[in-house]
Amino acid sequence: MRTDMAALTPLLEGLTSRTSTSDGRAAERVTLPFPGGVPVDPAPSAEDLLPVHDLHDTLQRRRSSLVYGDQPVRTDVVLAKLREVLVRDRDEWGLDDTAGALEAFVFAFRSEGAAPGVHHVTADGCSHVAGLDELGPVEDLGIQREFSTAAGIAAVYGNLDRADSWAGAHGYRVCAVRAAMATYDLNLRCQAMGLVGTLFGGFIPASVRALLHSDGVVRHPLLATTYAHPR
Repeated sequence: MRTDMAALTPLLEGLTSRTSTSDGRAAERVTLPFPGGVPVDPAPSAEDLLPVHDLHDTLQRRRSSLVYGDQPVRTDVVLAKLREVLVRDRDEWGLDDTAGALEAFVFAFRSEGAAPGVHHVTADGCSHVAGLDELGPVEDLGIQREFSTAAGIAAVYGNLDRADSWAGAHGYRVCAVRAAMATYDLNLRCQAMGLVGTLFGGFIPASVRALLHSDGVVRHPLLATTYAHPR
C-alpha cells in the first residue's frame, strides 16, 4: 500500500472537478433492459434467515471469509434485502434522475427460494435473466477464485455516463461512494442474518459483458460481495 501522499494528491484533487467530459447526450443512452427476464418475488424473510444480531453485534462479530459452507442460500431473501438497499439509496441520495440509478446483479450458484443463475435487481423490482448454463465458468467472475465457492455474488453497478454528465469526476466519486455504501449495507444485512461474505473490487466484468449488456460506461460494476452460510 502506498503511503506517499504527494503522489496521490493530484489524483484526489482531480476527483473534485465538476467539469463533465461527456458529450451531453448521456440521458439518451439508457441501460439495456432484459425483455426475456422472468419477474421474481423477493421474500422479506425466511425462518432460517431472520436477523439475529443488531448493528453493534454485527460489527463486533463480522469476519471476512473465503471459506464457505456448502448449503444453498435463500436467494429470494437476498434479493429482498438488496432491493431494500437500492430503494434506500434512491430515497436518501435523491440522485437517480440526475446522476443515474444504481442497479445490481446477483449470481446465485447454490440457491433456494429462487432459480440459480443471474438475477437483475433495481429499486423497482427483480427478475431472473440467465441460468447458470449461460453464465459460463463461475471462476471467471473474480480475480480470486475462492469467491466462486460462495453460495453467490452480488455486484452493484453504476451509470458512469450519467454521473460524469452530472458532475464530472466528482460525479464518478459520488457514484462510487453510493455503490460502496449499498454493498456494505447488503453485506451487513447478510451478516446480521448469520451469513458470511467478503467485499471485493476484483469483479471481472469482461466475463459477463455480453450477458449483462455491460459496456463499462452506462452499466459498470463498482463493488461486489460474496454471501454464504458459514462453514
